[in-house]
Order: sequence, then structure tokens, then C-alpha cells
Amino acid sequence: MLIIHKKKQILKRYSGNPIITNDMMPFSCRGVFNSSAVKYKDKYVMVLRAEGYNLADSFWLAHSNNGYNWKIGDMIPLPDTPEYREFGANQYDPRITRIGNIFYITFCVHGTDVRMGLMSTKDFKKFKWEGFITGSGFRNTVLFPEKINGLYTAFERPNEMGDIWLTQSPDLKFWGNHKRVLRHNDVPWAWGKIGPCGTPIRTKKGWLSLFHGVQLVCTHESVYHAGVMLTDLKEPWKLIRIGNEPILTPETPIEIAGHVPTVVFASSQIVEDDGSVKVYFGASDRYQCVADTTIDLLLEAALKR
Repeated sequence: MLIIHKKKQILKRYSGNPIITNDMMPFSCRGVFNSSAVKYKDKYVMVLRAEGYNLADSFWLAHSNNGYNWKIGDMIPLPDTPEYREFGANQYDPRITRIGNIFYITFCVHGTDVRMGLMSTKDFKKFKWEGFITGSGFRNTVLFPEKINGLYTAFERPNEMGDIWLTQSPDLKFWGNHKRVLRHNDVPWAWGKIGPCGTPIRTKKGWLSLFHGVQLVCTHESVYHAGVMLTDLKEPWKLIRIGNEPILTPETPIEIAGHVPTVVFASSQIVEDDGSVKVYFGASDRYQCVADTTIDLLLEAALKR
């Protein structure tokens, strides 16, 4: 059945985008993108993915009073263990989740294959390497902000399969209880591959989650969009509904043309006390941007559009 939606803006791009560029970095940098932001002591902190012209990625801190204007901080030290040196030729796409008073940072480690690593911090000054949390072949992992049925819970995406799965752990080290949540073939606007974005948001109607989806154009171009889905609160592997159209799609010049054209990559969001939401996204693998929305608009997109 043909579905045609009335025009409605779910996300409003910040007029000052991009909020962080390579020119702001204190080293030879070709792009800052796909970064993750959280609130800490009523301020905003972002873990940046910054890529050099040698294509080596490093993580840096950035700080803001309002979530829009940012100052670059220190580089985050990476693990220096034999196992990490073996697998960690590069690293990218950090995701921050607060559980209790600890901020956990999941990120992809790329060597001969991809696998997920985990760091933690309580103050964004000292960072602890928690270890690898997957074997090879995993590209995205996003932790839930609370335990579910007594277990740590995460959305993840196997690199080649391109679907979103749920996994659980008693201790953040040993993971299992895998259940597929969403197949990429079931997303009408992103049949290439999909993956989880920022920390799932608890609402009265379910877990609200943003995800990225890739539309393949004539087998030679990938267009990255952002969408939204809702899953059950008690059994978050049970899908309630996904939005029938993206909430963000490449449209502006910096999103259409860059190091990787036609990419908007939502990587985190911050929910404010008034229900407004800041969605942080990378543009064309070069710039860091932000857009504004609300919980109500995201729920409308998930349930009615």
C-alpha cells in the first residue's frame, strides 16, 4: 500500500552547523565526526572522533556550556596492552552511556577485523580500559542506561549482516542471550544495512532508539539516513514499530559533499529536562553537527509516520 506522509519537520538543524570542524583541532586533522555527547555536572562533554590526514583516528574531549558552542580539550589515552596493540590499528565511533555514576564508552576497534572495545570514566579525566566485549566481526554496540531483568543490555550490529541485535551480560564482560531486533530488509528506506546510534531513551511507551540506515543507489552509492524505532520496556528485543521514513537525511551542502558524500550519521543524543532533545550527527565523515527535536516528535515519528 502506498504511504504518503504530510510534511512535518521532526529534526531542526542548528543554524550554526557545523559545530566542530577539523580547523578547531590542534593537529593535522581532516575531519571530526560521528562523536558522542553527554551531560556531566550540568555541562556538556563530547568524545570526538578525529581523523588525521594519515587516516589514523584518535579520541579527544570537547566541552560546552550550552551544547552548541564547543572548546577542544585533551586527547583521550588509548589502551596500551599487547591485545589492543594487536587488534587496535584504528578506532572510531565512540558511544557514551551513563549507568549509575559511571560513563561507559563503547567504540569500534579496527585491526585485521572489527571488534568492540569498552572504556569507563567517572570524571572524564581518568579513563579505565575495560577490555574487548565482542569477538571479531562487530561494528556497533550501544549500552542501555540501566539493567534490564538484572542484566546489562546493549544493541549491537554484526559488521557483515547489517541487522540490529540485542545482547545481555551479567558483568559487561561475558555477553550472550542474543536476539535479533530489526532486519535491514524490513526498513523500507535503508535496505543496505542498519545500526544503533545513541543510548536508548526510556519513555512511557517503550525504549526509543535512533538508528542509522543505508540506502543503496544503483549498487555504487550509499546514502546514510537516521531513523527511529520503539521497543518494549521489559523485553526490549520486541519491536513495537519503526518510523516509515527517515527523521534525518543528507540535504545540506556539507552533508552531501565531503570525504564520504551523502552521509548523516546520528551518533548520540541528549535529553533535556523539558523534553527537548539534541541529536548529534556527523556530516559526510568530515564535520560534527547537531539538530533539535523533542521526545514527543520522536515518538510521533516512531509510531505514526
